[in-house]
Amino acid sequence: MNKLKIKSLKGMHDYFYNDIYILNYIEKCFKKIILLYSFKEIRFPILENNLLFKNCSNNYFDIFCKEMYSFIDKNNIILSLRPEGTIGCLRAYIQNKLYLNNFLNKFWYIGPMFRYENPQKGRFRQFYQIGLESYGSLNFIVDIELLLIIKKFFKKLNIYNFLILEINTIGSINDRKKYINFIKKKYGKYIKKKLNIKNNINYFKLMDENILNIFNDFPKLNKFVNKNSLINFENICDKLNFLNIKYKINYNLIRGINYYNDFVFEWKIKSKYNKINTVCAGGRYNYLSKYISNLSIPAVGCSIGLERLYIFMKEINKEKKYINKNIDIYILASYNNKSRLLGLLIVEEILNSNLNKNNIFNDHKYYNNLNSIIKKILKYNIRILIIIDKKEIFGNFITIKDLFFNKQKKVNKLHVVNTINNFLKF
Repeated sequence: MNKLKIKSLKGMHDYFYNDIYILNYIEKCFKKIILLYSFKEIRFPILENNLLFKNCSNNYFDIFCKEMYSFIDKNNIILSLRPEGTIGCLRAYIQNKLYLNNFLNKFWYIGPMFRYENPQKGRFRQFYQIGLESYGSLNFIVDIELLLIIKKFFKKLNIYNFLILEINTIGSINDRKKYINFIKKKYGKYIKKKLNIKNNINYFKLMDENILNIFNDFPKLNKFVNKNSLINFENICDKLNFLNIKYKINYNLIRGINYYNDFVFEWKIKSKYNKINTVCAGGRYNYLSKYISNLSIPAVGCSIGLERLYIFMKEINKEKKYINKNIDIYILASYNNKSRLLGLLIVEEILNSNLNKNNIFNDHKYYNNLNSIIKKILKYNIRILIIIDKKEIFGNFITIKDLFFNKQKKVNKLHVVNTINNFLKF
């Protein structure tokens, strides 16, 4: 038995067959929804200059300090694999001067992200995200539109009723600084003693991890939020009620990355299925453009974890087996080269007919036992099976089976398309 010498890296996974079918199904549903709202696809590099992330993090958040995959290239420039999509997307938008069109610019993207963290359920070192970003408007209706799109997407996947939307307002960066300074001045020594911290305290990290909430007598961040942010939040709540988008206000919701301001949100899995927790998160980040350039560009966005959705959908549908149903017509043409060639010709004939929207799988592999492979094919919910085996070659005919209605017909190769059409009428 051969032993594999080199395995895949920790936290990085291979996906096959039914896994890819479900992931593609999620992407297909997303694309159908997002195109209705005129979001445009954007693709930007997986690698970026490390300074891009360093400048945007201000050393507040762990993924920009400890969890990035970084290395020095041949020009002694530190490069990093992107740990998230928002920063790279905004960099591409600014660098290519797309803001000059004066329109509200709306983008979406799908791609891999990388974080060097401890792998666990729904959390990998290479993971895939769907991202949505809107640039150019301070109006809270843009935030509402984003939530409406996500709601439609989750309803399309039939998981909306299993999720809860949590929202909060975290005010401006200055509001959070005032809050942190207040906590530091009044409770700093007490926190150090209680949490046994000897070094300087990263209060933003404590906020993000909700550690400060264990102190019941501490004031909440919302008590320090400015008036305009509170009014904006009230307007968002009012419109969510109007649109029947159910939500829960969570004053402890901060969002870990420090470039967020005002409105933030997370779609979480309800407690019965809370092993994965958050499947979508985002909010406003009107200050981020200042870290990248001298421009002030209001923005709102969110990201959806593809693997988390995939795991969750499998979990709530344990009794339902996800099977790749992308094949409509299966051709078994494996007896000899003559049968294989005939199989290729039939594929071309089908693709040049009115049946060209059907997905065809042409199987060239030789099977000793045809019945065993047919039993496997039956599990894949395939409608039409075409057999070109030994008896077909010597008898100069082709066997066509309708697997849904358990019918079959032996026909001349010239009548394959007509026979399939007749089967599909029923």
